[in-house]
Amino acid sequence: MAGPSSHGADHPAASSHRLHARFIRYRMLLRKYWWILAFGIALGTGIAAWMVAAEKEVYISDARMMVSGKINLPENGTFSEEMTHFMNTQGELMKDEAIRTRAEAYVRTSAPEIPVAEVTLRVEPLQQTSIFALRAIGEEPRYTQKFLDAILHEYIATRREMRSQKGEFAAGAIDEEIERVSTDLRKEEDRLLAFQRENKTGFLEQEGNAAAAYLSKLNTRLAELKNESQLLTLFDADHQIARERKTPKTESGDPGDLREGDLRTPAATGPIIEYERARQKIEVLKSERAGYARDLTPKHPIMVDLDEQIAQQQQLVDTFRKQSTEDLNRRRDAATLEIRNLETTIKEWEAKASANSERLNQYAAIQTGIARLRSQLENLARSKGNVEITRNVDQEIISIRQKATVPVKTHIGVARTLSIGFVLGLLGGLIGLFSVAQFDDRIDSVVDFQATFSDRLLATIPHVSCPVGASDVAPLLPDDERHIFVESMRSLRSSILFLPIEGPPPKTFLVTSAVPNEGKSTVALNFAIIMATFDVRVLLVDGDLRRGELHRALDLPNDTGLGDVLTGDCALQNAVQQTRVPGLSLLARGTSVQNPGELFLGTDADRFLRAAAAQYDYVIIDSAPVTAADDTSSLAPKIHATLFVFRFAASGIRISHKALDTLHERQVNVLGLVCNDVDESLQDYYYYRYSEYYGSEKKGGRKKASART
Repeated sequence: MAGPSSHGADHPAASSHRLHARFIRYRMLLRKYWWILAFGIALGTGIAAWMVAAEKEVYISDARMMVSGKINLPENGTFSEEMTHFMNTQGELMKDEAIRTRAEAYVRTSAPEIPVAEVTLRVEPLQQTSIFALRAIGEEPRYTQKFLDAILHEYIATRREMRSQKGEFAAGAIDEEIERVSTDLRKEEDRLLAFQRENKTGFLEQEGNAAAAYLSKLNTRLAELKNESQLLTLFDADHQIARERKTPKTESGDPGDLREGDLRTPAATGPIIEYERARQKIEVLKSERAGYARDLTPKHPIMVDLDEQIAQQQQLVDTFRKQSTEDLNRRRDAATLEIRNLETTIKEWEAKASANSERLNQYAAIQTGIARLRSQLENLARSKGNVEITRNVDQEIISIRQKATVPVKTHIGVARTLSIGFVLGLLGGLIGLFSVAQFDDRIDSVVDFQATFSDRLLATIPHVSCPVGASDVAPLLPDDERHIFVESMRSLRSSILFLPIEGPPPKTFLVTSAVPNEGKSTVALNFAIIMATFDVRVLLVDGDLRRGELHRALDLPNDTGLGDVLTGDCALQNAVQQTRVPGLSLLARGTSVQNPGELFLGTDADRFLRAAAAQYDYVIIDSAPVTAADDTSSLAPKIHATLFVFRFAASGIRISHKALDTLHERQVNVLGLVCNDVDESLQDYYYYRYSEYYGSEKKGGRKKASART
């Protein structure tokens, strides 16, 4: 059993097989119903030819005109129209109804003697050029030619009128725009003068620079104070005393440059010196006391004196530290007040600088607007001059390259009409062929057969001609010349004998089909004959109790048979007849009965099957068609294996599927399908085509061929 991966690998192959089968099917249908396609093409082409013949003769006149979208101007200037879709626009203009009306009026005025006729106008631009090809098609030759010349004349006149109108309109629009821009310019200039009087613009920039410089100094001072305030917040008394011992220097390097009241100004140096001396005195006394402490007791007069001196010095240090702490707090408060004052001053100056900057921006905006309006006014003046020049330039870029030619008589669209008729006829034929394919479900190829049915194909039986004056195929003979037919029956026998099935091999076989005339009796008879040549005992039973005719094919009587055995009127051994084929016996139909289905469902049929299987090696039963009556559906479930015969190019797919579904529903063991009456000329029928093989065998001796058969 194949694993899951094999399914995935077989899927593309199965799809390819189905496509190939569909291709073969439609090819066979085309071969069979080619006349539908030919009829559709002939009908479509015929109708198109009739339409061409029914059309009136017309006359064609051609002309050419060159049209460009650019003209030259004085002083090396150019005037260019919008070139996007220019050629298409001009082509539509030539076909415009207004120009057509003017052309018709022109022809009536210039040549009133020419009768008026309907004219079709076609305009197409030539590739990669500025030339238009015009074609007039009408029923009256003179009017057609005159009308085309009138179209050329009226187009040129319309273009000139459009250019003149366009120039007048453009000049008027430019004058209006000049007036509007001049008014705006005067307003802006008045606004500038008023601004200059109110704001003294000469001093605005100087004031702005001075304010910016002063704000910079204030911000620098504010940053220094904030830094100093942060340091004072972090310092304690000792840090402050240590910092004040170092005299700060200004940028000039001279301490005298510090202003009075500057936070960087150091405190009086006397107390700091006394503070340092006291600390040093304490360290000396502590060191001296530590030296005496090794030899003297704490209450010794020297030790007591040293302790008193240390206490006096420590009291001096504490007093100075307290003073330093108070001074530090005072300086912090002073720094905070100065920061607040600076922030207030900076906000005032920033407001002044912002107002000054806004006035400067307003002044610059007014100047920019005036410059823009002056430039716009100059451009409008130049555009007005160009328009005046354009209106006075003669437009010789539109020229007639070829006047209307002498009309030529012709039929319009003959090839096109015939082509459309051919295509529509071909399409109709294909639709008809496809419709036939939907209703005709007969199989025309072995590939199509294998793609349609999922059941096992046991053998393909070729078409065999009936003898002269006979209606059925003659049974196989020992030295039969129908070599392909013989080998196909042998192939059926081998397929059944070597079929991989579980359990014991089947001994009883039932041969049936969907409808009558599919060759099931011929297959059953010749299958029994070919099995008998295998040196076994074979019983051929005619199970079609309504219309069975196997006894006629073997030239035997039908006095007694299966019907008599099932009704109990005759014993099995008395009803069986020996045929001329060694090992093959026949149980004919016997007496016709009215209720074969009930007999097959009864126990008498079971006893008959057991007795036949016990006396013979193989029992082959030819039954009635499945859809003709319920006989086969009643008997088939009791048989070991069933062979379903499908007649090539005659049996319908739908009715055959219905018959197979009926057998499967009755739990019938359908061993496989036998494809009967296959045409040997088919490309996909390849069984035993080599007639020279059998010819050489025949020359070698009939006796040897007969022995092998």
